[in-house]
Amino acid sequence: MPLQRHRILVALALIVLLGAGLRLYNLSTVPTELIADEIDLYNSVRSIVTTGHDVDGTLAPFLYSKFTRNPPMYGIAAYASTLVLGKTAFALRFPAVLFGLAAIVFVYGIAFNLTGRKDVALAAALVQSIAPVFVQFSRIAWEPGSELPFLLAGLYVLSAGRLAAAAVLLALTCYTYMDAWLYAVILGFGLCVLLPPRLRGPRFALRAAGAGFLWLVIAAPALWMCFFDPLTTSKISRISTFSAGISMRTLGIFFANYAAHFHFAFLVTTGEPQSGVTWRYLNGFGAFYWWVLPLAAAGIIAANWYVPDRGMRLWLWLWLIAYPLGGSLTNEGAPNAPRTLAGMPVFCILSGIGCIALADLARARSRGPTKRAVVFGGVVLAGVLLAISVTRFSRFYFTQYVHQNSNAWDSGTHAMFSAVRQYAPHYRRVCFSVYPAWYLIDSYIDFYLHDVPIETIDN
Repeated sequence: MPLQRHRILVALALIVLLGAGLRLYNLSTVPTELIADEIDLYNSVRSIVTTGHDVDGTLAPFLYSKFTRNPPMYGIAAYASTLVLGKTAFALRFPAVLFGLAAIVFVYGIAFNLTGRKDVALAAALVQSIAPVFVQFSRIAWEPGSELPFLLAGLYVLSAGRLAAAAVLLALTCYTYMDAWLYAVILGFGLCVLLPPRLRGPRFALRAAGAGFLWLVIAAPALWMCFFDPLTTSKISRISTFSAGISMRTLGIFFANYAAHFHFAFLVTTGEPQSGVTWRYLNGFGAFYWWVLPLAAAGIIAANWYVPDRGMRLWLWLWLIAYPLGGSLTNEGAPNAPRTLAGMPVFCILSGIGCIALADLARARSRGPTKRAVVFGGVVLAGVLLAISVTRFSRFYFTQYVHQNSNAWDSGTHAMFSAVRQYAPHYRRVCFSVYPAWYLIDSYIDFYLHDVPIETIDN
């Protein structure tokens, strides 16, 4: 048993190392530049730490940006990172790497709690480690990068019956990304209701009520911002699918947006369409590799045997159904990868179940030398698929994506402001333009020229 446990830990460590390589390589320049969405969070936290208020002169649970307020979790992590690593793109994005690696471990834990099988858990963690969508969002200094570890950690401890710890983690999820509270409520409450009897124990209802109250107390400031802060709610009302009420037209929009998140193009081939407002985050490659979908389909069928508890199976279906909600309840381009990120790990868990179910089936149908050949062939096939998929994605992402989407990431901004800093001692004012993000120029000036005494004339 100790040897088996050692092998599992080594396998999980290798999976995390693979994920680390994909997330750390060329982190400063892929994506091309720090954009205003990444910079705004840092600017706000630095202002609060150094002046006692946000960049707009206020102090609130969420951080100020030009069109809304943003949850603070990633901004706090990014600012802390710069204190250690310096004010660089690598430092701002490094917390996203750590958050992404933590998500791999928690997916392993959830899959194991669901199935009791470490091979299933390892397969799920491997998909989480290498899937393009999780690699991409582990390389951006932006709020969604902090969402998964808190959500998955909360679901992991809740699936083990630890209600109080789950309440704290799921409440902190509300401070990571704007739609995180929705997934925390649906998945957390659903799991609490469907927990197996063996995890309920005496006074379960009282413990659950106490955990719910604890969640509400911690999450209350974030929920207040989402529902009552004027700047935050103004954006929510603009992008809400049902901002004009529930009608046949808005219901049609909702269901069309919902279905768009299951399109093969989004999940496998091209990612988000360029017409969407968030296409810079997943453009030119799908969220997953093609083989993940058939494995997930097999996992949907095999879950009846590999997830022994009926309530946990129902919760897995609930997660799959809830997956597109963040991008469906908003109407600002669908499919929408950032707003559905919290739902996507369910594909990793299902594909992990499907992978091991097919392997078990192949072994069960084989005997003697044939069985050994089948096992060896399966391992070789899986290794080849993984190597080809990861290599093709890496070649595209690290060599083509930066050029294909350079304008979406305001390419050249860093070089321009570096030149301004170089010449600043010899001039009293500077004139420049940042296109196409001219409306966010104040964020760039505050980040790059915060300590430079020069008058700026933009656009």
